[in-house]
Amino acid sequence: MKSLKNLLPALGLVFGATLAMAMNFANPLPAEQYARDPDDPMEFINVTELTLGVDYTCSDDGECLYDAPNGTVIESGTFAWKP
Repeated sequence: MKSLKNLLPALGLVFGATLAMAMNFANPLPAEQYARDPDDPMEFINVTELTLGVDYTCSDDGECLYDAPNGTVIESGTFAWKP
């Protein structure tokens, strides 16, 4: 019984560390975003690192952003570079 009492602080630390690791959720990587190149509509450009409203706009109707080249539309509108 005494040996079990002496192990309780160590077991508490192990349990606490296990819970801390279990609750430490990793941030998911941002999903890649692609748009049709306005100069060549057959090509797609990666706009993941660009900022909507600063580097480009999605206006009017159409298909602006995709989750992959020829993928699913994730943002509606017409892609245009922002001057």
